[in-house]
Amino acid sequence: MINFFNRHIKLFFAAFVVASISFGIYSHPTADKASVQVEYTTQTHPHAFALKKNAKLYTDVHLAKSVSAKKFLKTAWYRSQAAKLICGGKSKIVYRISSSNQKYKFWVLNSAVTDITSKSYNVKLASAGNKYAGEKIGVFGDSIPAGWDGYHFYLNSSYPDWTAKYLGTNTAVENFACPSGRIVGNRYAYLGTTLVPQDLSAAIKAHRNDIKKMNVIFVHIGTNDYTNYSGSGSLKNVMRHLRYNIKMIQKLNPSAKIYGILPISRFDANGMNRDNMSDMYGYTYHDLRAAEARLYKSMGAKVVNFQQIAPNIITNSNKDVTLKDHEIHPTAQTAQKLGYALAKSIVK
Repeated sequence: MINFFNRHIKLFFAAFVVASISFGIYSHPTADKASVQVEYTTQTHPHAFALKKNAKLYTDVHLAKSVSAKKFLKTAWYRSQAAKLICGGKSKIVYRISSSNQKYKFWVLNSAVTDITSKSYNVKLASAGNKYAGEKIGVFGDSIPAGWDGYHFYLNSSYPDWTAKYLGTNTAVENFACPSGRIVGNRYAYLGTTLVPQDLSAAIKAHRNDIKKMNVIFVHIGTNDYTNYSGSGSLKNVMRHLRYNIKMIQKLNPSAKIYGILPISRFDANGMNRDNMSDMYGYTYHDLRAAEARLYKSMGAKVVNFQQIAPNIITNSNKDVTLKDHEIHPTAQTAQKLGYALAKSIVK
């Protein structure tokens, strides 16, 4: 993860996303197949979408048959293809989408989908009630909470976005996490053409006023400090900086509920779990997570360990499916599962 940023100064938002999929429910004719011409189809990165209320789902790219979207309004959809059509002399863009459980697959007009952050998309957990309505969630950390899969951002559907949806906050997440962010350091980096604070200290300083308005704050960071040649030094030094930064957040907003989210599972290029691998600074990935857990707990923050609350989301055996780069970065679909697991742990 960090090597990408060592070689490049700027991150570029990657191409939007699209899906491939089948069907097995009743459909009816909606268009003359011969009148719809496919100019091109293209593969895209997966990206989460919700359907608009009056959306129509089509069983083929020529829009010859459709089914009602009514029963699918709470379903999350992932696109993997886009196609440009010419219908009656007018161009249309359609997406190939699949449901999150892979059971249903359709084509849909791009105008009929919306981001999962839309207020019209309601998947709030029943157990959340109205406890979290209107609450402001803030996020600080690295590429994992930022919604970067190692190659592109799955925009507006990072795992904190999903957590907010499942909690029913109905507010936008203030996400100040940045790929390659570290606990130690004060670096800035470009996201596209925008210069943003990258490391935790810089992000906290730049967003003092935002922190004061937050009700819930997620801090998810540390894996890049563990990376060889990070410059972060010993584990003791990393924890010294983390303690300082948590104190800063608490000073700025004493009433905010802080969640210290431990780094998720990480693997090396050969597929080996890094838990018991020492870095050049003399500590293992397990040591890092254990130290973070102790520190967060000692400072009154709620410790979140995905290995404990949802141990089957990312495992040694499924990492090639759940992690886009097979090493550390979750796929868009995995982000949804992480967000759900975190929301469930919060409402307990």
